[in-house]
Amino acid sequence: MLAVQFGSAQSADFKKDAIESLRLSGGLSAVTKLLEPVIEHVPEAKRADFKKDLDAILPSLYEQNAEALMKYYTHDEIKQMNEFYKTPLGKKMSETAPKIAKEQLEVGQKWGMELQGLMAKYGL
Repeated sequence: MLAVQFGSAQSADFKKDAIESLRLSGGLSAVTKLLEPVIEHVPEAKRADFKKDLDAILPSLYEQNAEALMKYYTHDEIKQMNEFYKTPLGKKMSETAPKIAKEQLEVGQKWGMELQGLMAKYGL
């Protein structure tokens, strides 16, 4: 029984550190940045309620993303990443991640339109 509780505590710490890694890396800020255009489309009168509901479902997204990290990295590796994100370069990466994600989204959308044209050319 003690082993199960210890393993569960380790798993909880692992997930907590993985979520922290997402925060430190700028990944969570990138999500927020990408949601800004969505929020702008919500009528002003409903925007506060929308943000409240959005805030309620974001933790689930964070946990699912943390679980994805946990599949590919060990707990020790995530701890090392967290230490890196506290360095000057890591902080810079974190600060620029939302801007880069936004630009990558725009590039992807533009490229997707080009791909649609190519597919149409070949009857796809």
